[in-house]
Amino acid sequence: MILITRPIDDSVELQQELKKNKIQSLIDPLTSFKFLNRKIKFTEDHIYICASQRCVVSLARIKNISNISIIVVGKKVARRLKENNFNNILFIASDTEQLMKWMRKKENQQNNYIYLSGSIINETFVVELKKYNISFRRKVIYQTILKKSLNRNTIKILKQDKITSVVFYSKTSADVYFKLLKKYKISLNTLSQIYFVLSARISKNCRKYKLERGVIKISPKPDQSSMISLIIANKQLINNGK
Repeated sequence: MILITRPIDDSVELQQELKKNKIQSLIDPLTSFKFLNRKIKFTEDHIYICASQRCVVSLARIKNISNISIIVVGKKVARRLKENNFNNILFIASDTEQLMKWMRKKENQQNNYIYLSGSIINETFVVELKKYNISFRRKVIYQTILKKSLNRNTIKILKQDKITSVVFYSKTSADVYFKLLKKYKISLNTLSQIYFVLSARISKNCRKYKLERGVIKISPKPDQSSMISLIIANKQLINNGK
C-alpha cells in the first residue's frame, strides 16, 4: 500500500490513476491551503512567476487580470491557467531550474518579475534569483497549512507496517511526515518503506532523516505522469511489500 500525502484534490486524482493499475493506496493529506485576500497591483510592466496550481486558483479569483504576462512551472499549471483564460504565457518550464535558464537569457534578465508564491517557497530558486541579480519581488497569495496529526487509520496501518511506500511531491510534505512519525513514536527502523519523490531536491531533503540507501526513488521528470510511471514500475513492491 502507498500513502499519498498530497492536498486532497490532488490526492484523489492520483489515487484514481493508481486504482486503474490495481495499486492500493491510502490518502492522508499533510498540507492544505488558505487563500489570502491581498490587494496586488497587476501591471503590464511586470512578468509574473506562477509555479503552482494553488497560484492559479488565487489568480482565478481576481478579476480583469487575464492579460498579464506569465512564466510558468509545469504543463499542468499552464493548462489550468489557460482554462481560466490566462493566455499570455511567455514560457512553460518543467522545473525551476529550466525556468532560471530562461530568465538568465540576455533578453529576459533585465525584466522585472513578481514571484507569486505561498507562505512556503522554493528557497533554492530565490537564492538563484538573487545570485544572478534578477529583479524580482515576492507576493504571498496563499498560506500553506501544515497538518499537526495523522488520521487514526493511518497511524493504525503504519504501526502494522502495512504502508510499504509513501509519495512526496514537496519538501514540506516530507518534513511533516517524518515529524509526525516522531510525534507518534513510530521508528523508521520498524518500517519497511520506500519513498517516491518528485525531484532530486526532495530526495536530498529526505536523506537528512538517515534513510537507508536505495529506499528513495526519484521521478524521471517532475510531473504527474512520470511519477505514476515510476510507481507502476514498482507495483509489486507496493502491493506486496517485497
